[in-house]
Amino acid sequence: MDVPEPRRLEYTEALRRLRLMLGDLAEQTSKILLDATSAVTGQADTAGVHAAVACLRDCCQDLDEDLVLLLARQNPVAGDLHLVVAGLRTAAAVQRMAELADHVAATADLRAPTVVVPVGLRPTLSQLGRLCAEQASSLATAICADDPAAAAWRVTVGDDPIDRIHRQLMAALTDPGWPHGIQQAVDLALLSRYYERYADQAVTAARQLVRLRWVPSVSDNLDDPDRPDGPGTAGDPAGRAPAHLLPGGRPER
Repeated sequence: MDVPEPRRLEYTEALRRLRLMLGDLAEQTSKILLDATSAVTGQADTAGVHAAVACLRDCCQDLDEDLVLLLARQNPVAGDLHLVVAGLRTAAAVQRMAELADHVAATADLRAPTVVVPVGLRPTLSQLGRLCAEQASSLATAICADDPAAAAWRVTVGDDPIDRIHRQLMAALTDPGWPHGIQQAVDLALLSRYYERYADQAVTAARQLVRLRWVPSVSDNLDDPDRPDGPGTAGDPAGRAPAHLLPGGRPER
């Protein structure tokens, strides 16, 4: 029986710790966005959001340095190299997600003490924030999973309702009967865009994890009748991944 070299064991453990740290940072962006959403809907202040984003930014920079050191010291190849590259790219996406949440909170600061979001649209913004936060949580799961395909699939399909709400908000803001004035229309357009970009970053990171870890890609068209799982699975309320994205269900290469 072959015994792994101590250097190899050290590398594997370091990579495991970095993956867990990155997953924790992705989960933190979920809470940060929820807090920022509470701020723009008049339910909380923004001090905690800005402090959390600053802390997360420092952690992401430290994580980047640690990943680069792994590359320099261990000279990883094949699957290990894919993990390190995926970690670098995902850390950048997570940091960008936190910064977008910071932009949401900054919008609340800009208009304080006035609440940015009109009363009638606060449930919509709250729903948008919750859906985006769920994206970040699914990304965190994908980061820590040995096979991220199922969680990455949830991130991908979760982007559809976010895009739908974004389009609905844009339609409301540009309607000739919009009753709340130009300033609030501009603020809400920017907010909606921040949420959309936050979700896009999560989707991009999830797809990179899938691609760089050599597991099946997540299709852009989840209702494609040519997919092995057939049409309509994107709306599975249980959040199950299609069979061809689960371990043991991969197509032959």
